[in-house]
Amino acid sequence: MHSIRNKEGGRKKLMLKLPALREQLRLLSNDAIDDLFESYELATTALERFSFNLESDSKLIAEYKQLCSDIEAEVEVYVHRIKWGVP
Repeated sequence: MHSIRNKEGGRKKLMLKLPALREQLRLLSNDAIDDLFESYELATTALERFSFNLESDSKLIAEYKQLCSDIEAEVEVYVHRIKWGVP
């Protein structure tokens, strides 16, 4: 079950990060995209926490930056596949 707070938080962050997809992201709701929204919220929150902690490992921060970028790319592909009707 998805956390509504995490799902909506991730959706809002992605709408800011990917403004060209803002309208599609606002309208989409299914298990696949909800998982991506929730994952993005959790990853960005962890990245923020690690970034503000002076004792955080730079390798860990780099890994979470990459994870966030990977999720953003996956969301872009997902939205474009929906737009063009590709399964």
